[in-house]
Amino acid sequence: MSPRAFIERALEHLPALRRVGRRLTGSAVEADDLVQETLARALEQRGALKEPASLKAWLLAVQRTVFLNSRRGLWPRLEVLEGGRGQPLPPEPSADLEVELHAHALSEGMRAALDALAPEWRDALWLREVEELSYDEIAQVQGCPVGTVRSRLARARLAVFDFLEKEKSHGSL
Repeated sequence: MSPRAFIERALEHLPALRRVGRRLTGSAVEADDLVQETLARALEQRGALKEPASLKAWLLAVQRTVFLNSRRGLWPRLEVLEGGRGQPLPPEPSADLEVELHAHALSEGMRAALDALAPEWRDALWLREVEELSYDEIAQVQGCPVGTVRSRLARARLAVFDFLEKEKSHGSL
């Protein structure tokens, strides 16, 4: 596939790359940087794409790798800078209407339930329910077997349900 054709096809998945980038980084600005780096890396490695039909999943896998590589060795420093609080970043205002609608589409309880999940579970659930990736595509993005994806999704769904039930019984929702 020519570089121009590849970029045209890849740009069709820009909204998904931005959404997932925002979930990974917690920042619209960092997400845009991540998307740019992802597209540059994907263009360089476009020959590694074996199935053009799975371009979205392949791009999200490249994005995850770029993100993880950018974070190596950064966590200890972040803990010191954050004072060890480990609090999630507040949502930033955005000029992107889709991002704003998406951020406000989740109730406070649902956002809290998702934030309470292990990152691998949360990401698998997000990729399935929001990005509508197949189990095989999620396995490709997360670099794990399909059985692990099934397990993560089942556990994530159960954990969200339990969290929301507990919150409801305590009158928090």
